Amino acid sequence: MQRVNPPTRGLLWACACLLCLVLSLAHACAQPKLLIFTDRAPQMEHNNQPYDPNIDLKPHLVPFLQELRKVQVEWYDPNHSVAREFAQRRDLKEEQLRDPSPVLRAQLARAWGATYVMTARCTRAPDTNQYEYAISVWELGKRAPVWQAQGFQQLATGVGGETAALQTLARTIAMRLDAELWSELPRLAEQVVNPTPRTAPRPTEPPSADPKQQLEQYLRDGKYYEALLPLRALVNAEPENPAWRVQLVRLYRQLGLLAQAREVLETATQLLPDDETLLQEWAALLEAEGDLAGAIARLQRALITRPDARTLRLRVFDLQLQAGDASQAARTLEPLANQTDEEVRFRQYLLRGALRQLEELPRESFALTESRAALWFQVLSGLAADLASELLDLRRFANSPNPNWSALRERGERTVLTALQIAQWAESVQPTDTTRTLLAHARFACQMLTQSAQHMARYLLSRKVEEEERASLLRIEAMRELESAKNALPKRTP
Repeated sequence: MQRVNPPTRGLLWACACLLCLVLSLAHACAQPKLLIFTDRAPQMEHNNQPYDPNIDLKPHLVPFLQELRKVQVEWYDPNHSVAREFAQRRDLKEEQLRDPSPVLRAQLARAWGATYVMTARCTRAPDTNQYEYAISVWELGKRAPVWQAQGFQQLATGVGGETAALQTLARTIAMRLDAELWSELPRLAEQVVNPTPRTAPRPTEPPSADPKQQLEQYLRDGKYYEALLPLRALVNAEPENPAWRVQLVRLYRQLGLLAQAREVLETATQLLPDDETLLQEWAALLEAEGDLAGAIARLQRALITRPDARTLRLRVFDLQLQAGDASQAARTLEPLANQTDEEVRFRQYLLRGALRQLEELPRESFALTESRAALWFQVLSGLAADLASELLDLRRFANSPNPNWSALRERGERTVLTALQIAQWAESVQPTDTTRTLLAHARFACQMLTQSAQHMARYLLSRKVEEEERASLLRIEAMRELESAKNALPKRTP
Protein backbone atom coordinates (compact mmCIF):
# COMPACT_ATOMS: atom_id res chain seq x y z
CA MET A 1 0.00 0.00 0.00
CA GLN A 2 1.32 3.41 -0.95
CA ARG A 3 1.75 5.74 2.03
CA VAL A 4 0.59 9.33 1.81
CA ASN A 5 3.25 11.74 2.97
CA PRO A 6 2.27 14.44 5.50
CA PRO A 7 2.12 17.40 3.05
CA THR A 8 -0.15 15.44 0.72
CA ARG A 9 -2.36 14.40 3.65
CA GLY A 10 -2.72 18.06 4.68
CA LEU A 11 -3.64 19.06 1.15
CA LEU A 12 -6.32 16.36 1.00
CA TRP A 13 -7.77 17.52 4.29
CA ALA A 14 -7.91 21.13 3.07
CA CYS A 15 -9.65 20.02 -0.15
CA ALA A 16 -12.19 18.02 1.82
CA CYS A 17 -12.99 21.01 4.03
CA LEU A 18 -13.37 23.25 0.98
CA LEU A 19 -15.67 20.71 -0.67
CA CYS A 20 -17.88 20.57 2.43
CA LEU A 21 -18.09 24.36 2.47
CA VAL A 22 -19.04 24.51 -1.21
CA LEU A 23 -21.69 21.81 -0.77
CA SER A 24 -23.21 23.55 2.27
CA LEU A 25 -23.34 26.86 0.41
CA ALA A 26 -24.92 25.16 -2.58
CA HIS A 27 -27.51 23.53 -0.32
CA ALA A 28 -28.34 26.89 1.25
CA CYS A 29 -28.65 28.53 -2.15
CA ALA A 30 -30.96 25.71 -3.30
CA GLN A 31 -33.40 26.43 -0.47
CA PRO A 32 -36.70 27.74 -1.92
CA LYS A 33 -37.39 31.44 -1.46
CA LEU A 34 -40.73 32.87 -0.35
CA LEU A 35 -41.55 36.46 -1.34
CA ILE A 36 -44.44 38.00 0.64
CA PHE A 37 -46.58 40.89 -0.56
CA THR A 38 -48.96 42.86 1.65
CA ASP A 39 -52.44 42.78 0.12
CA ARG A 40 -53.85 46.05 1.44
CA ALA A 41 -57.54 46.71 1.88
CA PRO A 42 -58.85 50.16 0.86
CA GLN A 43 -59.28 52.84 3.51
CA MET A 44 -62.74 53.55 4.87
CA GLU A 45 -64.51 56.18 6.90
CA HIS A 46 -65.44 55.84 10.54
CA ASN A 47 -67.17 58.62 12.52
CA ASN A 48 -66.52 60.95 9.56
CA GLN A 49 -62.80 60.30 9.83
CA PRO A 50 -60.53 58.29 7.50
CA TYR A 51 -59.78 54.84 8.94
CA ASP A 52 -57.09 52.39 7.82
CA PRO A 53 -58.23 48.82 8.63
CA ASN A 54 -54.93 47.18 7.63
CA ILE A 55 -52.84 45.39 10.27
CA ASP A 56 -49.13 44.72 9.69
CA LEU A 57 -48.50 40.98 9.93
CA LYS A 58 -44.81 41.18 9.08
CA PRO A 59 -43.30 41.40 12.62
CA HIS A 60 -45.47 38.47 13.74
CA LEU A 61 -45.43 36.16 10.70
CA VAL A 62 -41.79 36.36 9.54
CA PRO A 63 -40.19 34.97 12.76
CA PHE A 64 -42.47 31.92 12.75
CA LEU A 65 -41.86 31.24 9.05
CA GLN A 66 -38.11 31.54 9.57
CA GLU A 67 -38.37 29.16 12.53
CA LEU A 68 -39.60 26.43 10.15
CA ARG A 69 -36.25 26.52 8.31
CA LYS A 70 -38.02 25.30 5.14
CA VAL A 71 -37.80 28.43 2.94
CA GLN A 72 -35.93 31.71 2.76
CA VAL A 73 -38.39 34.41 3.78
CA GLU A 74 -38.38 37.92 2.30
CA TRP A 75 -41.09 40.56 2.66
CA TYR A 76 -41.51 42.70 -0.44
CA ASP A 77 -40.14 46.22 -0.11
CA PRO A 78 -40.43 48.62 -3.09
CA ASN A 79 -37.15 50.24 -2.03
CA HIS A 80 -35.21 46.97 -2.14
CA SER A 81 -32.33 47.01 -4.65
CA VAL A 82 -33.91 44.15 -6.68
CA ALA A 83 -37.18 46.08 -6.96
CA ARG A 84 -35.40 49.32 -7.93
CA GLU A 85 -33.32 47.61 -10.63
CA PHE A 86 -36.41 45.81 -11.97
CA ALA A 87 -38.37 49.09 -12.12
CA GLN A 88 -35.54 50.83 -13.93
CA ARG A 89 -35.33 48.08 -16.57
CA ARG A 90 -39.12 48.07 -17.13
CA ASP A 91 -39.57 51.85 -16.76
CA LEU A 92 -42.19 51.35 -14.04
CA LYS A 93 -43.90 54.17 -12.17
CA GLU A 94 -43.58 54.52 -8.40
CA GLU A 95 -47.25 53.68 -7.77
CA GLN A 96 -46.85 50.46 -9.77
CA LEU A 97 -43.92 49.50 -7.57
CA ARG A 98 -45.71 50.40 -4.33
CA ASP A 99 -48.83 48.38 -5.19
CA PRO A 100 -47.91 45.83 -7.89
CA SER A 101 -50.63 43.98 -9.79
CA PRO A 102 -50.81 40.16 -9.62
CA VAL A 103 -48.98 39.88 -12.96
CA LEU A 104 -46.29 42.30 -11.82
CA ARG A 105 -45.92 40.41 -8.54
CA ALA A 106 -45.06 37.24 -10.46
CA GLN A 107 -42.51 39.13 -12.55
CA LEU A 108 -40.96 40.66 -9.41
CA ALA A 109 -40.83 37.21 -7.80
CA ARG A 110 -38.86 35.87 -10.80
CA ALA A 111 -36.45 38.80 -10.51
CA TRP A 112 -36.10 37.98 -6.82
CA GLY A 113 -35.40 34.33 -7.59
CA ALA A 114 -38.42 33.26 -5.53
CA THR A 115 -40.12 29.88 -5.76
CA TYR A 116 -43.24 30.89 -3.84
CA VAL A 117 -45.25 34.12 -3.71
CA MET A 118 -47.52 34.89 -0.76
CA THR A 119 -50.13 37.62 -0.43
CA ALA A 120 -51.13 38.45 3.14
CA ARG A 121 -54.09 40.58 4.18
CA CYS A 122 -55.07 41.25 7.77
CA THR A 123 -57.69 43.85 8.72
CA ARG A 124 -59.67 44.95 11.70
CA ALA A 125 -62.97 46.76 11.24
CA PRO A 126 -63.82 49.63 13.60
CA ASP A 127 -65.32 48.73 16.98
CA THR A 128 -64.75 44.98 16.56
CA ASN A 129 -62.78 42.49 18.63
CA GLN A 130 -61.57 40.28 15.80
CA TYR A 131 -59.15 40.30 12.87
CA GLU A 132 -60.10 39.14 9.38
CA TYR A 133 -57.29 37.55 7.41
CA ALA A 134 -56.71 36.06 3.96
CA ILE A 135 -53.48 34.31 2.96
CA SER A 136 -52.72 32.90 -0.50
CA VAL A 137 -49.56 31.17 -1.73
CA TRP A 138 -48.64 30.64 -5.39
CA GLU A 139 -45.85 28.52 -6.77
CA LEU A 140 -44.25 30.14 -9.80
CA GLY A 141 -45.29 28.36 -12.97
CA LYS A 142 -48.71 27.32 -11.61
CA ARG A 143 -51.88 29.22 -12.45
CA ALA A 144 -53.87 28.64 -9.27
CA PRO A 145 -52.83 29.16 -5.64
CA VAL A 146 -51.24 26.09 -4.08
CA TRP A 147 -52.41 27.04 -0.56
CA GLN A 148 -55.01 29.39 0.90
CA ALA A 149 -56.36 30.28 4.33
CA GLN A 150 -58.90 32.82 5.42
CA GLY A 151 -61.03 33.48 8.46
CA PHE A 152 -61.23 35.44 11.68
CA GLN A 153 -58.94 35.65 14.68
CA GLN A 154 -60.74 36.49 17.91
CA LEU A 155 -59.22 38.64 20.63
CA ALA A 156 -59.50 36.93 24.02
CA THR A 157 -60.94 39.53 26.38
CA GLY A 158 -58.52 40.72 29.00
CA VAL A 159 -55.80 38.20 28.12
CA GLY A 160 -52.62 39.00 26.24
CA GLY A 161 -53.93 41.87 24.12
CA GLU A 162 -53.62 42.43 20.39
CA THR A 163 -49.99 41.31 20.10
CA ALA A 164 -50.73 37.88 21.54
CA ALA A 165 -53.70 37.41 19.19
CA LEU A 166 -51.59 38.31 16.16
CA GLN A 167 -48.82 35.99 17.33
CA THR A 168 -51.34 33.19 17.66
CA LEU A 169 -52.61 33.86 14.13
CA ALA A 170 -49.08 33.98 12.71
CA ARG A 171 -48.01 30.79 14.43
CA THR A 172 -51.13 28.98 13.21
CA ILE A 173 -50.47 30.07 9.61
CA ALA A 174 -46.83 28.94 9.79
CA MET A 175 -47.73 25.59 11.30
CA ARG A 176 -50.41 24.92 8.68
CA LEU A 177 -48.00 25.81 5.87
CA ASP A 178 -45.44 23.44 7.33
CA ALA A 179 -47.95 20.59 7.57
CA GLU A 180 -50.05 21.17 4.45
CA LEU A 181 -47.72 22.68 1.82
CA TRP A 182 -44.10 22.20 2.82
CA SER A 183 -44.23 18.84 4.60
CA GLU A 184 -41.92 17.30 1.95
CA LEU A 185 -39.34 20.10 2.07
CA PRO A 186 -36.20 19.36 4.09
CA ARG A 187 -35.67 21.32 7.27
CA LEU A 188 -32.25 22.95 7.23
CA ALA A 189 -30.08 22.62 10.30
CA GLU A 190 -29.79 25.72 12.43
CA GLN A 191 -26.73 27.77 11.69
CA VAL A 192 -23.88 27.11 14.04
CA VAL A 193 -22.85 30.35 15.62
CA ASN A 194 -19.12 30.67 16.02
CA PRO A 195 -18.30 30.94 19.69
CA THR A 196 -17.14 34.33 20.83
CA PRO A 197 -13.39 34.16 21.29
CA ARG A 198 -12.49 34.31 24.90
CA THR A 199 -10.23 37.03 26.05
CA ALA A 200 -6.98 35.91 27.53
CA PRO A 201 -7.34 35.48 31.29
CA ARG A 202 -5.83 38.25 33.28
CA PRO A 203 -2.75 37.23 35.20
CA THR A 204 -3.58 36.68 38.82
CA GLU A 205 -1.34 37.13 41.74
CA PRO A 206 -0.44 33.97 43.62
CA PRO A 207 -2.86 33.38 46.47
CA SER A 208 -1.77 34.62 49.84
CA ALA A 209 -1.27 32.38 52.84
CA ASP A 210 -4.47 33.66 54.48
CA PRO A 211 -7.21 30.99 53.89
CA LYS A 212 -9.96 33.63 53.55
CA GLN A 213 -8.03 35.50 50.87
CA GLN A 214 -7.10 32.23 49.16
CA LEU A 215 -10.77 31.19 49.13
CA GLU A 216 -11.94 34.50 47.68
CA GLN A 217 -9.21 34.43 45.02
CA TYR A 218 -9.97 30.86 43.90
CA LEU A 219 -13.72 31.53 43.75
CA ARG A 220 -13.16 34.69 41.69
CA ASP A 221 -11.02 32.70 39.26
CA GLY A 222 -13.55 29.87 39.04
CA LYS A 223 -11.09 27.40 40.57
CA TYR A 224 -13.66 25.57 42.67
CA TYR A 225 -11.67 22.41 43.36
CA GLU A 226 -8.72 24.50 44.53
CA ALA A 227 -11.11 26.45 46.80
CA LEU A 228 -11.90 23.30 48.79
CA LEU A 229 -8.56 23.27 50.60
CA PRO A 230 -8.70 26.78 52.16
CA LEU A 231 -12.41 26.33 52.90
CA ARG A 232 -11.78 23.11 54.82
CA ALA A 233 -9.00 24.93 56.69
CA LEU A 234 -11.51 27.61 57.73
CA VAL A 235 -13.97 24.94 58.91
CA ASN A 236 -11.25 23.32 61.03
CA ALA A 237 -10.19 26.68 62.44
CA GLU A 238 -13.77 27.66 63.43
CA PRO A 239 -15.65 24.36 63.97
CA GLU A 240 -18.73 26.00 65.52
CA ASN A 241 -19.16 28.62 62.80
CA PRO A 242 -22.01 27.24 60.62
CA ALA A 243 -21.34 29.72 57.80
CA TRP A 244 -18.12 27.97 56.70
CA ARG A 245 -19.75 24.54 56.86
CA VAL A 246 -22.73 25.70 54.82
CA GLN A 247 -20.40 27.19 52.21
CA LEU A 248 -18.42 23.94 52.09
CA VAL A 249 -21.62 21.89 51.64
CA ARG A 250 -22.76 24.14 48.80
CA LEU A 251 -19.38 23.97 47.11
CA TYR A 252 -19.43 20.16 47.29
CA ARG A 253 -22.93 20.14 45.79
CA GLN A 254 -21.85 22.52 43.06
CA LEU A 255 -19.04 20.12 42.17
CA GLY A 256 -21.44 17.15 42.27
CA LEU A 257 -19.75 15.63 45.33
CA LEU A 258 -22.95 14.79 47.19
CA ALA A 259 -21.43 12.10 49.43
CA GLN A 260 -18.86 14.58 50.74
CA ALA A 261 -21.61 17.19 51.26
CA ARG A 262 -23.59 14.66 53.32
CA GLU A 263 -20.52 13.85 55.43
CA VAL A 264 -19.97 17.53 56.25
CA LEU A 265 -23.65 17.97 57.14
CA GLU A 266 -23.69 14.97 59.46
CA THR A 267 -20.68 16.29 61.37
CA ALA A 268 -22.12 19.81 61.50
CA THR A 269 -25.51 18.59 62.74
CA GLN A 270 -23.85 16.74 65.63
CA LEU A 271 -22.07 19.94 66.66
CA LEU A 272 -24.98 22.33 65.97
CA PRO A 273 -28.21 20.30 66.16
CA ASP A 274 -30.50 23.35 66.40
CA ASP A 275 -29.08 25.40 63.54
CA GLU A 276 -31.92 26.12 61.08
CA THR A 277 -29.59 26.91 58.18
CA LEU A 278 -28.11 23.42 58.41
CA LEU A 279 -31.64 21.98 58.35
CA GLN A 280 -32.34 23.88 55.14
CA GLU A 281 -29.10 22.54 53.66
CA TRP A 282 -30.14 18.98 54.60
CA ALA A 283 -33.41 19.50 52.73
CA ALA A 284 -31.57 20.90 49.70
CA LEU A 285 -29.14 17.96 49.68
CA LEU A 286 -31.90 15.36 49.95
CA GLU A 287 -33.81 17.13 47.18
CA ALA A 288 -30.68 17.09 45.00
CA GLU A 289 -30.39 13.34 45.65
CA GLY A 290 -34.00 12.86 44.52
CA ASP A 291 -35.27 12.05 48.01
CA LEU A 292 -38.09 14.61 48.24
CA ALA A 293 -39.99 12.58 50.86
CA GLY A 294 -36.86 12.40 53.02
CA ALA A 295 -36.40 16.18 52.81
CA ILE A 296 -40.01 16.78 53.87
CA ALA A 297 -39.81 14.28 56.74
CA ARG A 298 -36.59 15.81 58.14
CA LEU A 299 -38.04 19.33 58.13
CA GLN A 300 -41.38 18.17 59.57
CA ARG A 301 -39.60 16.54 62.51
CA ALA A 302 -37.85 19.84 63.20
CA LEU A 303 -41.13 21.74 62.81
CA ILE A 304 -42.74 19.69 65.61
CA THR A 305 -40.25 21.07 68.14
CA ARG A 306 -40.30 24.62 66.74
CA PRO A 307 -43.80 25.26 65.31
CA ASP A 308 -43.20 29.02 65.13
CA ALA A 309 -40.21 28.69 62.79
CA ARG A 310 -41.75 30.61 59.89
CA THR A 311 -38.97 30.09 57.31
CA LEU A 312 -38.93 26.38 58.07
CA ARG A 313 -42.71 26.14 57.64
CA LEU A 314 -42.60 27.93 54.27
CA ARG A 315 -39.88 25.54 53.10
CA VAL A 316 -41.98 22.53 54.11
CA PHE A 317 -44.92 24.01 52.19
CA ASP A 318 -42.77 24.47 49.06
CA LEU A 319 -41.53 20.88 49.18
CA GLN A 320 -45.02 19.47 49.73
CA LEU A 321 -46.38 21.47 46.81
CA GLN A 322 -43.43 20.32 44.70
CA ALA A 323 -44.29 16.73 45.64
CA GLY A 324 -47.86 17.30 44.43
CA ASP A 325 -49.48 17.10 47.89
CA ALA A 326 -51.53 20.31 47.79
CA SER A 327 -53.90 19.31 50.62
CA GLN A 328 -51.02 18.63 53.02
CA ALA A 329 -49.34 21.87 51.91
CA ALA A 330 -52.56 23.74 52.76
CA ARG A 331 -52.51 22.29 56.31
CA THR A 332 -48.87 23.30 56.70
CA LEU A 333 -49.67 26.89 55.71
CA GLU A 334 -52.72 27.24 57.97
CA PRO A 335 -50.83 28.64 61.03
CA LEU A 336 -49.62 31.54 58.84
CA ALA A 337 -53.07 32.36 57.45
CA ASN A 338 -53.30 35.70 59.30
CA GLN A 339 -49.88 36.94 58.18
CA THR A 340 -49.99 39.43 55.32
CA ASP A 341 -46.38 39.67 54.14
CA GLU A 342 -45.62 38.90 50.50
CA GLU A 343 -43.92 35.54 51.10
CA VAL A 344 -47.06 34.14 52.73
CA ARG A 345 -49.44 35.74 50.22
CA PHE A 346 -47.40 34.33 47.34
CA ARG A 347 -47.76 30.82 48.81
CA GLN A 348 -51.51 31.39 49.21
CA TYR A 349 -51.64 32.42 45.55
CA LEU A 350 -49.76 29.25 44.53
CA LEU A 351 -52.08 27.16 46.67
CA ARG A 352 -55.18 28.55 44.95
CA GLY A 353 -53.73 27.45 41.64
CA ALA A 354 -52.75 24.02 42.95
CA LEU A 355 -56.22 23.47 44.47
CA ARG A 356 -57.93 24.84 41.30
CA GLN A 357 -59.63 27.58 43.36
CA LEU A 358 -59.52 30.23 40.63
CA GLU A 359 -62.80 32.06 41.20
CA GLU A 360 -62.60 35.72 42.31
CA LEU A 361 -58.83 35.89 42.46
CA PRO A 362 -57.58 38.83 44.53
CA ARG A 363 -56.09 41.70 42.55
CA GLU A 364 -52.45 41.57 43.54
CA SER A 365 -49.12 41.17 41.82
CA PHE A 366 -45.99 39.23 42.75
CA ALA A 367 -42.46 39.37 41.40
CA LEU A 368 -41.61 36.09 39.66
CA THR A 369 -38.08 35.77 40.97
CA GLU A 370 -35.62 33.08 40.00
CA SER A 371 -36.20 31.21 43.26
CA ARG A 372 -39.99 31.22 42.76
CA ALA A 373 -40.01 30.29 39.07
CA ALA A 374 -39.85 26.47 39.22
CA LEU A 375 -42.71 26.02 41.70
CA TRP A 376 -44.88 28.61 39.93
CA PHE A 377 -44.32 26.90 36.58
CA GLN A 378 -45.14 23.49 38.09
CA VAL A 379 -48.53 24.78 39.25
CA LEU A 380 -49.22 26.46 35.90
CA SER A 381 -48.24 23.29 34.00
CA GLY A 382 -50.73 21.30 36.05
CA LEU A 383 -53.50 23.80 35.29
CA ALA A 384 -52.68 23.80 31.58
CA ALA A 385 -52.49 20.00 31.41
CA ASP A 386 -55.92 19.67 33.05
CA LEU A 387 -57.41 22.17 30.61
CA ALA A 388 -55.84 20.42 27.60
CA SER A 389 -57.25 17.09 28.83
CA GLU A 390 -60.71 18.65 29.17
CA LEU A 391 -60.52 19.94 25.58
CA LEU A 392 -59.59 16.45 24.39
CA ASP A 393 -62.53 14.98 26.32
CA LEU A 394 -64.92 17.48 24.75
CA ARG A 395 -63.65 16.54 21.31
CA ARG A 396 -63.96 12.81 22.06
CA PHE A 397 -67.52 13.09 23.43
CA ALA A 398 -68.59 15.33 20.53
CA ASN A 399 -67.35 12.71 18.05
CA SER A 400 -69.07 9.82 19.84
CA PRO A 401 -72.04 8.10 18.14
CA ASN A 402 -74.75 9.82 20.25
CA PRO A 403 -73.38 13.03 21.79
CA ASN A 404 -75.46 15.01 24.30
CA TRP A 405 -75.01 18.39 22.63
CA SER A 406 -76.82 20.37 25.33
CA ALA A 407 -74.60 19.03 28.10
CA LEU A 408 -71.49 19.43 25.95
CA ARG A 409 -72.31 23.07 25.20
CA GLU A 410 -72.63 23.83 28.92
CA ARG A 411 -69.36 22.01 29.59
CA GLY A 412 -67.68 23.93 26.75
CA GLU A 413 -68.79 27.26 28.25
CA ARG A 414 -67.35 26.24 31.62
CA THR A 415 -64.09 25.30 29.90
CA VAL A 416 -63.82 28.77 28.36
CA LEU A 417 -64.36 30.30 31.80
CA THR A 418 -61.68 28.04 33.29
CA ALA A 419 -59.23 29.00 30.55
CA LEU A 420 -59.82 32.69 31.23
CA GLN A 421 -59.33 32.11 34.97
CA ILE A 422 -56.02 30.29 34.37
CA ALA A 423 -54.82 33.14 32.18
CA GLN A 424 -55.84 35.63 34.88
CA TRP A 425 -53.96 33.56 37.48
CA ALA A 426 -50.85 33.71 35.29
CA GLU A 427 -51.21 37.49 34.98
CA SER A 428 -50.74 37.87 38.75
CA VAL A 429 -46.94 37.63 38.46
CA GLN A 430 -44.54 40.10 36.92
CA PRO A 431 -41.20 39.05 35.40
CA THR A 432 -37.71 39.80 36.58
CA ASP A 433 -34.71 39.79 34.24
CA THR A 434 -34.16 36.05 34.66
CA THR A 435 -37.82 35.04 34.21
CA ARG A 436 -38.91 37.36 31.40
CA THR A 437 -38.64 34.73 28.64
CA LEU A 438 -40.28 32.06 30.79
CA LEU A 439 -43.28 34.26 31.53
CA ALA A 440 -43.66 35.38 27.90
CA HIS A 441 -43.86 31.75 26.69
CA ALA A 442 -46.18 30.76 29.55
CA ARG A 443 -48.63 33.60 28.92
CA PHE A 444 -48.58 32.90 25.17
CA ALA A 445 -49.48 29.28 25.95
CA CYS A 446 -52.39 30.47 28.13
CA GLN A 447 -53.55 32.76 25.34
CA MET A 448 -53.62 29.89 22.83
CA LEU A 449 -55.39 27.55 25.28
CA THR A 450 -58.04 30.22 25.83
CA GLN A 451 -58.57 30.57 22.11
CA SER A 452 -58.63 26.80 21.72
CA ALA A 453 -61.39 26.63 24.35
CA GLN A 454 -63.33 29.38 22.55
CA HIS A 455 -63.11 27.57 19.21
CA MET A 456 -64.18 24.32 20.87
CA ALA A 457 -67.19 26.07 22.44
CA ARG A 458 -68.14 27.47 19.03
CA TYR A 459 -67.75 23.99 17.50
CA LEU A 460 -70.12 22.53 20.08
CA LEU A 461 -72.58 25.28 19.17
CA SER A 462 -72.23 25.33 15.37
CA ARG A 463 -70.73 21.85 14.71
CA LYS A 464 -68.50 23.35 12.03
CA VAL A 465 -65.52 21.09 11.43
CA GLU A 466 -63.14 24.02 10.89
CA GLU A 467 -63.81 25.24 14.45
CA GLU A 468 -62.87 21.84 15.87
CA GLU A 469 -59.73 21.71 13.73
CA ARG A 470 -58.66 25.16 14.86
CA ALA A 471 -59.27 24.24 18.49
CA SER A 472 -57.08 21.16 18.14
CA LEU A 473 -54.34 23.08 16.36
CA LEU A 474 -54.23 25.78 19.04
CA ARG A 475 -54.22 23.20 21.83
CA ILE A 476 -51.21 21.42 20.31
CA GLU A 477 -49.37 24.69 19.78
CA ALA A 478 -50.13 25.80 23.34
CA MET A 479 -48.52 22.68 24.77
CA ARG A 480 -45.47 23.22 22.55
CA GLU A 481 -45.24 26.78 23.82
CA LEU A 482 -45.46 25.47 27.37
CA GLU A 483 -42.49 23.22 26.62
CA SER A 484 -40.59 26.30 25.42
CA ALA A 485 -41.44 27.94 28.73
CA LYS A 486 -40.07 24.94 30.58
CA ASN A 487 -36.82 25.21 28.63
CA ALA A 488 -36.61 28.89 29.66
CA LEU A 489 -36.70 28.12 33.38
CA PRO A 490 -33.68 29.65 35.15
CA LYS A 491 -31.05 27.03 35.85
CA ARG A 492 -30.93 26.22 39.54
CA THR A 493 -27.59 26.46 41.23
CA PRO A 494 -26.75 24.41 44.32
